Amino acid sequence: MQNDFSQGSVKRHIISQAIPLTIAQLVQILYNLTDRVYIGHLPGASGLALTGIGLIFPIVALVSAFTTLFGMGGGSICAIARGAGDTDRAEKIMTNTFTMLCVSSVFIMAVCYIFKRPVLYGLGASDATYAYANDYLSIYLIGTPFVMISVGMNWFINSQGFAKIGMMTVLCGAVLNIVLDPLFIFI
Repeated sequence: MQNDFSQGSVKRHIISQAIPLTIAQLVQILYNLTDRVYIGHLPGASGLALTGIGLIFPIVALVSAFTTLFGMGGGSICAIARGAGDTDRAEKIMTNTFTMLCVSSVFIMAVCYIFKRPVLYGLGASDATYAYANDYLSIYLIGTPFVMISVGMNWFINSQGFAKIGMMTVLCGAVLNIVLDPLFIFI
């Protein structure tokens, strides 16, 4: 299936892209709330656990920033190359983006594992919240390469006009998160 934005109504193209992309963003927000909802139901220490998760937010923001840097930037430049008919350049851009997502995710993961204790205390962890932040960060870091690659490369799906497929990939991740959270949190 080929998406040709040079044909048809501009308004129709914008709406056909905007609706699935908006739904995907809303699902992404819910995805981020899911962990907090489950952890808020931990018996006895939910306040400390929620604080521990909150301490991880700057690291999640860093991961998100690099993902957006390479994913959105690469997807946009790739779309321009595709629009100009330069398929070879578009493929090189996609390959470089994938490589940068892989390299930066492994780098962020390694640095955060190596300096986990000073980073968490630097972000405001106390002796009471460190254990929760440490556990959550350890699990989060394992998934960092997968998150960065899947979300970063999703920009290429969207930039080619397949916003519904891009939305479905985000929905699949959110559903997996909702299903697997209780498994990792309560067991």
